[in-house]
Amino acid sequence: MTQADGSAASGTWHYGLVARWWAEFNSPTDAELAYLRDAIERHGQPALDLGCGTGRLLLPLLAAGFDVDGADVSSDMLAHARSAARRAGFSPTLLAQATHELDLPRSYKVIFSVGTFGLGGNRENEREGIQRALRHLAPGGALLLNHELPYAGLTEQQWALWLSDHRARALPRDWPETGNRKRTADGDEIELTTRTVELDPLGQRLTLDMRARLWRDGVVVEEETHRLHISLYFAQEIVGLLREAGFEDVRIESGYTGRPATADDTEVMLVARRPG
Repeated sequence: MTQADGSAASGTWHYGLVARWWAEFNSPTDAELAYLRDAIERHGQPALDLGCGTGRLLLPLLAAGFDVDGADVSSDMLAHARSAARRAGFSPTLLAQATHELDLPRSYKVIFSVGTFGLGGNRENEREGIQRALRHLAPGGALLLNHELPYAGLTEQQWALWLSDHRARALPRDWPETGNRKRTADGDEIELTTRTVELDPLGQRLTLDMRARLWRDGVVVEEETHRLHISLYFAQEIVGLLREAGFEDVRIESGYTGRPATADDTEVMLVARRPG
């Protein structure tokens, strides 16, 4: 098994061919961008994209005229972001820092994190990351934390993994025979395949493997396998962490709607303010 630099240490798989996949194929939605534009206009600038990856959200916000910096644990993802920014005529501040090690030279009116909370699977680091975010906000500034809840999209078979007898029989999963395979801009193809390795219900921690293959002219010319640890958080747990860190006016919204979340929502936006 080969791993790109940093993947084992960070507990994520956002390196190498996986980072290239993110750069090639992951695009923002209209709802995401509209929500973030409105939030920055209301709360002020500058803004920080925490876990900015390849710049999926950061670059369109720069193009819209906003002052946005980026931070991410993956130097591979940031390399793609810098390259795309340069092609678009931008030179944003992009720093390779884990959230729990965040130490940036300025404070922000808005910090947003989309789909990254819990990746890496270390609850102490995640608690520290929330505290670091608070310290990097200007008084009165807002933290916007998008989060997919642990039960999002689960089938009955996946729910059964929370039961010890089923888990012992089913894990680790075998690799699927085929994965999701897409053609890149230069004619190569990248195939991603995932499998569940472990679920710890007590620790609320999920472990997945991702295999990335680079195909050229119908032949696999490169293969990587990365491991991802995920801390599984329910919404009220994150509310508790935010309040413990010193945030106020904490609310849970339904996705990117701005409306209060309901029991039927599986993706939420936690919004919290730094006092002052």
